[in-house]
Amino acid sequence: TLATSCYYSMFSGCTSLTTAPVLPATTLATSCYYSMFSGCTSLTTAPVLPATTLATSCYYSMFSGCTSLTYIKAMFKGLSTSALAPTANWVKGVAAEGTYVKNAEATYTSTGDSAIPEGWTVETATE
Repeated sequence: TLATSCYYSMFSGCTSLTTAPVLPATTLATSCYYSMFSGCTSLTTAPVLPATTLATSCYYSMFSGCTSLTYIKAMFKGLSTSALAPTANWVKGVAAEGTYVKNAEATYTSTGDSAIPEGWTVETATE
């Protein structure tokens, strides 16, 4: 289990970061990955996000400004539209095209800065 804000902005602005570390946590805490990779303009592939349930603001702005990001595999099943949504602005400014892999049980289809990146191909996870 992660602590509140434990990885807040950890790699934010690391423009030479090309590979993200593994993030194995399946139980998340409030703001745990808030802005973790924001502004990492060389990052092309997001770490697999295995948690199926999200916490308040846990992925807030996580990949915002990652202009080279073209692949995300996120196993969460639903999205929130509240002001403190777990994924608020999480993919704002990512590459215009890419692949988004989601949980086969996912109930969301929305696109945009706080959901599936606009213009990306959506696939269903097989594992």
